[in-house]
Amino acid sequence: VHHRKRNKTSAWHAYMHFKGIEANSSKCTDKKSNISELVKKASDYRELTDQQKEELISEFDKVKKGAQDRPPNITARTRAAEYARSFQFVREELEALNKRVGAKAFVIMVCGVSDFAMAPKAFFTSPAMEQFVRLYLRKDIAKMATDFESTVLANGLIINTATNHRERMAKAKIAIRIGLRTSLCEVTDDLSAAIEFTRYNDLVCDYHVKLVGWNHPQWANLSDLKGGIESLEKVASAIAEGTCKFVSITHEEVEDWMNRVKNGEKLTPELKPPMPPDALPSASPPTTATSSTGPLPNSSNSSPFPLEDENDSRPSPFEDDNNPLP
Repeated sequence: VHHRKRNKTSAWHAYMHFKGIEANSSKCTDKKSNISELVKKASDYRELTDQQKEELISEFDKVKKGAQDRPPNITARTRAAEYARSFQFVREELEALNKRVGAKAFVIMVCGVSDFAMAPKAFFTSPAMEQFVRLYLRKDIAKMATDFESTVLANGLIINTATNHRERMAKAKIAIRIGLRTSLCEVTDDLSAAIEFTRYNDLVCDYHVKLVGWNHPQWANLSDLKGGIESLEKVASAIAEGTCKFVSITHEEVEDWMNRVKNGEKLTPELKPPMPPDALPSASPPTTATSSTGPLPNSSNSSPFPLEDENDSRPSPFEDDNNPLP
C-alpha cells in the first residue's frame, strides 16, 4: 500500500556524500565531522563543472541502488509502523470513495501471526455501519474483532463445528489458551505478555497478577490435563464468561508469594475443587458415535465467546475519527 517517494538525485547531495567519506575516513568515531562542519568546507563545490557533477550523480546512484538491493531490516517497530500507516491509507481511500459515490463500508484488521502483537483496528464510513453490526449482527465491535483474531490465529479451527472428540478437545484448548492470554494482556496492559503454564510462579512475580476462577482440578500444561472434554469445555466457558481471569495483586501479596516459594511450597492457582489427579475420569475419546455439538456447553453460538447484548451501549475501543487508539 505504501510507496516510497522517489526524488531525482541532487549533485549537491552526491557531493556531500563523497565529501563526508573523504573527510571522515581517517578519523575515529567521536571526532568525525558532522554535516554542518562539512558544509563549511564545501567551497570547492562551486568549482565543479557540469560533467563532474554528472559523474558524482552517477556514482551516488550506484551507491543508492546497492543499498536498496539489500533486504530491509524489519523490526517490531517497523512492522507496527507499516501496520498503522497501511490502515490509515485504507481509511483515506474508503472515505474518499464515500464522498465521491456514497459507498459505505467497514473494515476490521487484525494480526494474523502469533509472533507479532498488535491491537485490532476497525473503521466505519458512517455511524449507521457500526449500528448495523451491533443491531443486526448482534455483535459488539470489540468482541467481533477479538473472535476474528482468535479464528485467524487458530487457522479457522474455532468457528468450525466440532464433529468428533479430537476436534472438540483441540477447540477447547485453543479457547483456553487464547482466552487466558487475552486476560493477561488486558490486566497488565502489555500486548507481549505470554503464558507458560509450568512457570506460574514467574508469572505472578513478573506481572503482579494471579489467576482466579480456574475450575479444573489440575493445573498443568493443556496437553497434560486430565478429566475429559467436559472439564476442558467447562474451563473454556468460565474464561469466556469472565469468571476465570487474571487479576492484579499488591506488592505485599507478591512478597508473601515469593517467601512461600522460597520455603519449598509449590504454588498454583486455587483449584476449584481440589482433587487428586488419579480421581479424574479418563480423557480417552468415547467409543460410541455421538452427535456433533458446539465448542462450549449450553451455547448455541459456534464461537468460544458469548454474543454481546444488542442493547449494549458501551463505546467501541477501536479507533475512529474522534477516538484514536493509543
